[in-house]
Amino acid sequence: MRNSPVRQHWVPQFYLRHFISPDSNPRQEQVYILHRKTGDPHLTSIKNIALEKYLYSPKLPDGTRDHRLENKLCNLEGTLGAIWPKFATDFIDLSSRSHRQIIALFLAVQFLRNPERREASLEVRQKIIESVRNQPVDADGNPAIKDIQVGSRKIPFDLAKWKEYENAEDESSVANWRNLVERDAVPIAEMLMKKRWSVVYVKEPLFVTSDFPVYVVQPDLKRFQIGGKGAMIQFPISPTRLLCLDDLDELGNQYYHIPDSEADIFNLLTWVNTESFMISSRKIEDVLEGIARVRAEHEGGE
Repeated sequence: MRNSPVRQHWVPQFYLRHFISPDSNPRQEQVYILHRKTGDPHLTSIKNIALEKYLYSPKLPDGTRDHRLENKLCNLEGTLGAIWPKFATDFIDLSSRSHRQIIALFLAVQFLRNPERREASLEVRQKIIESVRNQPVDADGNPAIKDIQVGSRKIPFDLAKWKEYENAEDESSVANWRNLVERDAVPIAEMLMKKRWSVVYVKEPLFVTSDFPVYVVQPDLKRFQIGGKGAMIQFPISPTRLLCLDDLDELGNQYYHIPDSEADIFNLLTWVNTESFMISSRKIEDVLEGIARVRAEHEGGE
């Protein structure tokens, strides 16, 4: 098995290549980006965004790196190469089971692999520790509880496992996140397969993406709640196509052409559903102008 690169991306470069700006140097494969909290809009190479050193290759006790997850991700991306160019620019059969399987698995992995999920794991761990520490204790000073509430689940309290969990380093939660990517990808993909699929498209390259491109759009659900009841999910495929997954009782597996002006609505949703940065093939100022127009129209209509 081959070694993994040091610089590991959570948004694949094969996907970002469809967002390369015509304004950029073709050799540098550049896109426009705008970070939500820092920096001005600028062109940068896709090689330099959405990456961390050894993101998916943790160090083992003997000092070597575990490359299994990174290799699995690379293999998945290689398999997608056969259909992605047509998916991004043309019209594939959305009802094809083989197409849906590989695309659904990619969406599930993309949803899980973002470092925001890792940080969320660390936050959840800290909240659990604080919650248990605030519970009544027995004569030995141990938590006097029968179970721990984690989301909608109740987990029986095991003192030995609790001590191990409480005293573990943050890296244990990071390891759990990496395991989550492998463990939950297939179940989430199977769930996505059952939804109604459709693609909206425009003729001009107007759609933007972000470093968190697979997200839930309902205002009453957080973008992580992909399994929420009736969750509607969006994913910008390319600057001209955007995939929608929902549970509406309407005809599925369709392509819908929309006016160019409506692309701004989808761009707004993409922008508000990332904590980090927008990625665009066109100038950010033009994108923000369209988003501002949509916001103004919405506020004026209330």
